[in-house]
Amino acid sequence: MSSNVAIIVLAAGQSSRLGQMKQLLPINNKSLLETQLEHALAITNNVYCVLGYQAEQLQSCIDHLPIVTIINSDWLTGMGSSIAAGVKALTPDINAVMIVLVDQWQLTTSDLAQHFGYWQSKPSDIIVAQDNLAPTKSNKIGPPVIFPRYFFSELSQLTGEQGAKPLLHKYQHVLLKVPLASAFIDVDTPEQLITMNKMLKAQS
Repeated sequence: MSSNVAIIVLAAGQSSRLGQMKQLLPINNKSLLETQLEHALAITNNVYCVLGYQAEQLQSCIDHLPIVTIINSDWLTGMGSSIAAGVKALTPDINAVMIVLVDQWQLTTSDLAQHFGYWQSKPSDIIVAQDNLAPTKSNKIGPPVIFPRYFFSELSQLTGEQGAKPLLHKYQHVLLKVPLASAFIDVDTPEQLITMNKMLKAQS
């Protein structure tokens, strides 16, 4: 994989609906956060992690990984500030960045590699995941999202809870929507955690 791409894993939230820190949920004897960062490191050496809530505790769990950690002191304002903080930390040689959410626990290394493959074929487009198992009318899209460099300035100014959604709406004409149903399985609630644990047990 080219060294001029980066991955930002967003892990700054409080997991209030779940009732426990989703970043520390165990997956195959590792924390969810560590697992996601290792997936990212299999794709590129330029891996960034944005922390916020309980940042010191989380950082101690990932200090052994060769990543750049960013602490977002404004994490309570929403995902937008975390994206902005991550993009501002990117080095000048980065040509594209993939944004991943820490709780997208079904994503695999090959999923991320495939996403970058799409970007390499269309490097001026925004690559966004689409839920190909949802009804066609819903047209649900979301992260992982790859933004080419010329969107970095706008990404670095994001605020609020919508994350990068305003940019996806603004630049619909350059969106490449790629099927990735696993991107839409997360762990926000106790019910989703039960489902996740059942699925992981079945796989082991």
